[in-house]
Amino acid sequence: MENAKSKIKLGIYGIGLLMMGVIGISSSLSTIGAKFPEASQTMIQNLISIPCIVIIPTTIVVGKLMQTISKKNIALAGIIIFLIGGSAPAFMTSFTTILVMRGILGVGIGICQVVSTAIVADNFSGVEQQKVQGTLQASQMAGAAIMVFAGGWLTEVRWNYVFFVHLLAIISLILVAVMVPNTKPEKMTTTGDVQKTKLTSATWGWVIFMFILFISVQVYSISLSFLVTEKNLGTAADSGLGLAFFAIGGIIMGLLYGSLAKRTKNCAIAVGCLMLAVAYVVIAFAGSMIVCHIGSILVGMAVSAALPGIFINTGMSVDGFSAGMAISVVTCAQNFGQFCCPYIINPISASISGGRSVNFMCFIIGAVVAAALTILMLVWGVKKNRQVI
Repeated sequence: MENAKSKIKLGIYGIGLLMMGVIGISSSLSTIGAKFPEASQTMIQNLISIPCIVIIPTTIVVGKLMQTISKKNIALAGIIIFLIGGSAPAFMTSFTTILVMRGILGVGIGICQVVSTAIVADNFSGVEQQKVQGTLQASQMAGAAIMVFAGGWLTEVRWNYVFFVHLLAIISLILVAVMVPNTKPEKMTTTGDVQKTKLTSATWGWVIFMFILFISVQVYSISLSFLVTEKNLGTAADSGLGLAFFAIGGIIMGLLYGSLAKRTKNCAIAVGCLMLAVAYVVIAFAGSMIVCHIGSILVGMAVSAALPGIFINTGMSVDGFSAGMAISVVTCAQNFGQFCCPYIINPISASISGGRSVNFMCFIIGAVVAAALTILMLVWGVKKNRQVI
């Protein structure tokens, strides 16, 4: 039994490697922008935003599919789609066609994001679930670290080589095929009635929170490369290293999440939001890549501190049958926030920059949003902790 659980964990972590595939090319945005001078900065940022918007309907569809199709088969399909959509742009020169393939990549990522967390909810509970969810977050960051670090260096060789970072999916494909059991979902209750999905008001609260949080989080992915170039702090490879430090911070916190949750209980999400606010201030005023890297580590730790608690509480807000769909909807909100970020943050930053860098103001606004969420989740967490006592 324990050996079977260990194998399932490896399969879950294999899927996790791809969950942040959206930002795999983030370190190379400015270089890609130079290759397509006719495209605006916002249009170049659509290489990140398009997958996010495609993920939104994908997560809802996957939530329904998981009620009738085994999660293993869904995961395998998602990984193959990720592999095709992610790697194909390396052979293309049309920006429009590349955007289309990025949309296909988004389908694969959307499947991976939902099915991985759903498999965790199906197979683990209590303290073990917290540990597995934290380690899933760590594997997610490890995948991001590999992709953004390799992507920065590949871009230095040739701009389109960055898309080859998505070949990481081959490892995930093998792990899922070998480690995850092909278990079909049960659609009937013990009385023989067909179960129906029921989302609660608490679930919708997490949906709204996740949306706002990831408007803030996405500032890092879409603005770091431009800020580094604008301030002459480094090259695309240096930005890639910064994003790798982000992932390293996430790995560290993911592995430590069990201890953090044990000490802070329901305040772990507030800790993550606070770290994000501090990190953005550090990056905004950074005068060197070293300081940027410190901020990047903090951003990664912040995301890994906040996400597990959000998904665990989302799963707990509904019955077991509805958990998959609840996780899908919250994941949908996460990606909708990422998509909306440049269309909300960029205009606001431009209107209040007052002669300062727009990218600088993006990080300042992101810090303010994160600080507000810190207060909200601290009040919620303290209240919940008192109820437990």
